[in-house]
Amino acid sequence: MDKLISVESYQKELLAILRAHSEQALITLQALDTVLPEKTSAIQIGIHPNQEQDGTFTVMIHLDGPDLYVLNKAIEAYRTLFDVQYGEEGELEPEVPLFNSFNPPFEVNDVIVDTCFLWLEELWKSYGGTKSNIPAEVFGEDGYGSEEFKALTP
Repeated sequence: MDKLISVESYQKELLAILRAHSEQALITLQALDTVLPEKTSAIQIGIHPNQEQDGTFTVMIHLDGPDLYVLNKAIEAYRTLFDVQYGEEGELEPEVPLFNSFNPPFEVNDVIVDTCFLWLEELWKSYGGTKSNIPAEVFGEDGYGSEEFKALTP
Protein backbone atom coordinates (compact mmCIF):
# COMPACT_ATOMS: atom_id res chain seq x y z
CA MET A 1 0.00 0.00 0.00
CA ASP A 2 2.81 2.40 0.88
CA LYS A 3 0.30 5.19 1.48
CA LEU A 4 2.86 7.14 3.51
CA ILE A 5 6.14 7.97 1.90
CA SER A 6 8.22 9.68 4.56
CA VAL A 7 9.59 8.42 7.85
CA GLU A 8 8.19 11.49 9.62
CA SER A 9 4.63 11.06 8.34
CA TYR A 10 4.66 7.33 9.10
CA GLN A 11 6.01 7.89 12.59
CA LYS A 12 3.44 10.62 13.27
CA GLU A 13 0.53 8.41 12.16
CA LEU A 14 1.81 5.36 14.03
CA LEU A 15 2.37 7.33 17.24
CA ALA A 16 -1.19 8.67 17.03
CA ILE A 17 -2.51 5.10 16.70
CA LEU A 18 -0.41 3.91 19.64
CA ARG A 19 -1.54 6.84 21.79
CA ALA A 20 -5.16 6.02 20.99
CA HIS A 21 -4.51 2.66 22.68
CA SER A 22 -2.68 4.07 25.72
CA GLU A 23 -5.65 3.80 28.08
CA GLN A 24 -6.04 0.07 27.46
CA ALA A 25 -2.27 -0.45 27.77
CA LEU A 26 -2.29 1.38 31.13
CA ILE A 27 -5.11 -0.85 32.36
CA THR A 28 -3.05 -3.88 31.32
CA LEU A 29 0.05 -2.59 33.15
CA GLN A 30 -1.97 -1.90 36.31
CA ALA A 31 -3.44 -5.40 36.20
CA LEU A 32 0.02 -6.85 35.56
CA ASP A 33 1.28 -5.16 38.70
CA THR A 34 -1.21 -7.16 40.78
CA VAL A 35 0.01 -10.54 39.47
CA LEU A 36 3.78 -10.02 39.13
CA PRO A 37 5.54 -13.06 40.58
CA GLU A 38 7.71 -12.34 43.60
CA LYS A 39 10.82 -13.67 41.85
CA THR A 40 10.57 -11.17 38.98
CA SER A 41 13.90 -9.34 38.72
CA ALA A 42 13.09 -7.18 35.66
CA ILE A 43 10.40 -6.34 33.13
CA GLN A 44 11.37 -6.26 29.49
CA ILE A 45 8.93 -4.92 26.93
CA GLY A 46 9.71 -6.21 23.47
CA ILE A 47 8.66 -4.70 20.18
CA HIS A 48 8.30 -7.58 17.73
CA PRO A 49 7.93 -6.36 14.13
CA ASN A 50 7.04 -8.71 11.30
CA GLN A 51 10.15 -9.83 9.41
CA GLU A 52 8.57 -8.84 6.10
CA GLN A 53 8.60 -5.13 7.09
CA ASP A 54 4.97 -4.78 6.10
CA GLY A 55 4.07 -2.62 9.13
CA THR A 56 2.59 -5.24 11.46
CA PHE A 57 4.00 -5.81 14.94
CA THR A 58 3.33 -6.79 18.55
CA VAL A 59 4.39 -5.11 21.80
CA MET A 60 4.76 -7.77 24.47
CA ILE A 61 5.90 -7.96 28.10
CA HIS A 62 8.59 -10.44 29.11
CA LEU A 63 9.69 -11.03 32.69
CA ASP A 64 13.23 -11.79 33.79
CA GLY A 65 14.24 -13.90 36.76
CA PRO A 66 14.56 -17.58 37.63
CA ASP A 67 12.42 -20.02 35.62
CA LEU A 68 11.31 -17.74 32.79
CA TYR A 69 8.56 -20.09 31.67
CA VAL A 70 6.84 -20.00 35.07
CA LEU A 71 7.24 -16.22 35.38
CA ASN A 72 5.82 -15.47 31.94
CA LYS A 73 3.04 -18.05 32.31
CA ALA A 74 1.90 -16.24 35.49
CA ILE A 75 1.30 -13.03 33.52
CA GLU A 76 0.04 -14.63 30.30
CA ALA A 77 -3.26 -12.72 30.33
CA TYR A 78 -1.40 -9.39 30.64
CA ARG A 79 1.59 -9.85 28.32
CA THR A 80 0.31 -8.05 25.22
CA LEU A 81 0.24 -4.25 25.26
CA PHE A 82 -0.41 -3.77 21.54
CA ASP A 83 -0.94 -6.24 18.73
CA VAL A 84 -1.77 -5.80 15.07
CA GLN A 85 -3.89 -8.70 13.85
CA TYR A 86 -5.80 -9.58 10.72
CA GLY A 87 -9.54 -9.97 11.23
CA GLU A 88 -11.80 -12.58 9.71
CA GLU A 89 -12.21 -10.60 6.50
CA GLY A 90 -8.55 -9.66 6.18
CA GLU A 91 -8.87 -6.23 7.75
CA LEU A 92 -6.25 -4.98 10.19
CA GLU A 93 -7.09 -4.29 13.80
CA PRO A 94 -5.93 -1.78 14.73
CA GLU A 95 -5.57 -0.33 11.29
CA VAL A 96 -1.92 0.64 10.91
CA PRO A 97 -0.29 1.72 7.65
CA LEU A 98 0.91 -1.25 5.60
CA PHE A 99 3.77 -1.44 3.14
CA ASN A 100 4.70 -3.58 0.20
CA SER A 101 7.21 -5.82 1.92
CA PHE A 102 9.27 -6.22 -1.25
CA ASN A 103 10.01 -2.53 -1.58
CA PRO A 104 9.41 -0.52 1.60
CA PRO A 105 10.32 3.17 1.26
CA PHE A 106 12.55 2.99 4.39
CA GLU A 107 13.48 0.53 7.13
CA VAL A 108 9.92 0.11 8.40
CA ASN A 109 10.82 -2.12 11.35
CA ASP A 110 13.41 0.36 12.63
CA VAL A 111 10.81 3.12 12.61
CA ILE A 112 8.23 0.88 14.29
CA VAL A 113 10.66 0.12 17.12
CA ASP A 114 11.78 3.73 17.55
CA THR A 115 8.17 4.94 17.58
CA CYS A 116 7.17 2.28 20.09
CA PHE A 117 10.10 3.32 22.30
CA LEU A 118 8.66 6.87 22.38
CA TRP A 119 5.17 5.58 23.14
CA LEU A 120 6.36 3.21 25.86
CA GLU A 121 8.36 5.96 27.56
CA GLU A 122 5.21 8.10 27.68
CA LEU A 123 3.14 5.15 28.85
CA TRP A 124 5.59 4.17 31.60
CA LYS A 125 5.67 7.74 32.94
CA SER A 126 1.86 7.75 33.08
CA TYR A 127 1.90 4.35 34.75
CA GLY A 128 4.47 5.39 37.34
CA GLY A 129 6.28 2.04 37.45
CA THR A 130 5.48 -1.07 39.44
CA LYS A 131 4.61 -0.93 43.14
CA SER A 132 7.76 -2.93 43.88
CA ASN A 133 9.97 -0.69 41.69
CA ILE A 134 11.08 -3.57 39.47
CA PRO A 135 13.39 -2.19 36.77
CA ALA A 136 11.98 -2.10 33.26
CA GLU A 137 13.41 -1.67 29.79
CA VAL A 138 12.29 -1.87 26.18
CA PHE A 139 13.99 -3.60 23.27
CA GLY A 140 13.45 -4.16 19.58
CA GLU A 141 13.50 -7.77 18.44
CA ASP A 142 16.35 -8.80 16.14
CA GLY A 143 18.21 -5.53 16.69
CA TYR A 144 15.60 -3.33 15.03
CA GLY A 145 15.57 0.33 16.05
CA SER A 146 18.26 2.92 16.60
CA GLU A 147 18.89 1.73 20.18
CA GLU A 148 19.27 -1.84 21.42
CA PHE A 149 17.65 -1.30 24.84
CA LYS A 150 16.22 1.65 26.71
CA ALA A 151 15.50 1.85 30.44
CA LEU A 152 12.02 2.98 31.42
CA THR A 153 11.70 5.39 34.31
CA PRO A 154 8.53 6.63 36.02
